[in-house]
Amino acid sequence: MTYASGELRTAADTMRGLRRQLEERQGPVTDEALARQLGISTGALRSYAVGRTMIKPTVLRALAELAGAQVSRVYAEMGWLPPHEVPAVRQSDLPEQLRAARAAVAKLSESLDGLASEDTGRAPLLAASAVLGDEQVAGRFQVRLHALRSGERCPVPTTLIAEFTPDDDARPLRAGELAARALGLGSPRTFGITPDTDDGDPAILRHRLFQAELEVATTDALSRAGDFSWQGEPGTTLWRSVCRRWPTHLLVQHVLTGQPFAERLPWTSADGLPVVVIGADYSIGPVAALLAEALGWRYVPVTSATAFDAGRLVRSPALAPAIRRRQGWGAAARRAGVLAEPADPWPVVLLVRPYVFGDQDAYDGATRQLLRDIRAHIVYARPSPAHLDWWARRRQLTARETRPADAWKAGLRRALDRVEEVLEQRGAALGPDHDLRLRLTPPPGTPDAADPHVPDQLTDSQFDCGALCLDWLDRVANKGRPALRRTVRPSALRARLPRTDTSGRTVRLW
Repeated sequence: MTYASGELRTAADTMRGLRRQLEERQGPVTDEALARQLGISTGALRSYAVGRTMIKPTVLRALAELAGAQVSRVYAEMGWLPPHEVPAVRQSDLPEQLRAARAAVAKLSESLDGLASEDTGRAPLLAASAVLGDEQVAGRFQVRLHALRSGERCPVPTTLIAEFTPDDDARPLRAGELAARALGLGSPRTFGITPDTDDGDPAILRHRLFQAELEVATTDALSRAGDFSWQGEPGTTLWRSVCRRWPTHLLVQHVLTGQPFAERLPWTSADGLPVVVIGADYSIGPVAALLAEALGWRYVPVTSATAFDAGRLVRSPALAPAIRRRQGWGAAARRAGVLAEPADPWPVVLLVRPYVFGDQDAYDGATRQLLRDIRAHIVYARPSPAHLDWWARRRQLTARETRPADAWKAGLRRALDRVEEVLEQRGAALGPDHDLRLRLTPPPGTPDAADPHVPDQLTDSQFDCGALCLDWLDRVANKGRPALRRTVRPSALRARLPRTDTSGRTVRLW
């Protein structure tokens, strides 16, 4: 296909404008670094930039996302999308409630030491923007945004929450109305809600209809918002103490584990290997985000929606069934490659949940083989039985029907044992320092599972583990250059390094 010179100039001008926006967010970026982020060659990037060839829509989308621009508006400026299909909500049009919500999250963000989301905001803010920017929904719900903090030596917001409360006079939409709304918004949401749902309990039916309406209204906004969950169902209790009304509709996102973000002026390791952190919110999941931010590397929480296209991270439909997370792990492992291949520098920290390795099916051995062979450094910590007891009790409070605590703990211990078997094999083949194995020490006393706040010691241990990771990377991948504790990027970890404790009181070397 050939293009008129005017079309090529428009594409080149659009690309330069987006690059300026990107550099305002991330700082100066070289052609080589930008091409790597976009998954194209440097030559192709320069050809697009001077208007010699037409930029591909997938590349323009990726650049717009890196720059924090609205993709549909960029496509409309290119003439690829009718202007009437671009959402028309502007800052000056937003209701007062939404402006207050934005201000609240901006204030919360100031305390995160710059921990950045990959796109335009965190999941609670994106959901609030979608609900309050939709005329048909905004008048039916009140929205409240707040954060929970924890940590004694290293305090930090750990959980962001958006609470959606239906107005007293609002009636739930019927299933047919919901389907029409979903179709009109292009939402893939499907409905299995009937008056017979849950034995016809009217309170549960009412709650689920309101919940479905919120999910439809926020599907597009949350498609790239990372890991989050909807909470507040009848019969659950965990979040009750921080809500205005119960049951309610909560969108909950863990600050440190739920939000992917792109690399920024990345530190260059000597071997070019990425880091894989095996953990969750009850162990060392937050360490992955802390470490990536400090190194300037990309952070990717591996989910069922994780996929790669020509080496670039993309997303399949969000919130796919949890059992498919192993497919996301497979995509990430294939992108990293195996240890027998030549090194391909990839500055990324991947977070993988342990249960991926505990499935008992045809993929069981394959997931562990990928872990054995992946071309990466691995960080893993064994949580104490007290950590698992606390999390198992907490899980019982967040769902009306959930796996029994003892069965969940047995399954997780099986997964942890399998991970440790693979790490033993890697240690024998690669040397004891190639991967980092740690143990979390038991928290003092018995953490209250009914308290929605994360125990202080668990939060403190994330920063302690982050400090140990920097020391370990100095040994295995810094090779005599200035110590990482002094040279890491401005970040939550760097700000709290003076308060970390590596004596073994919260986390110790295995």
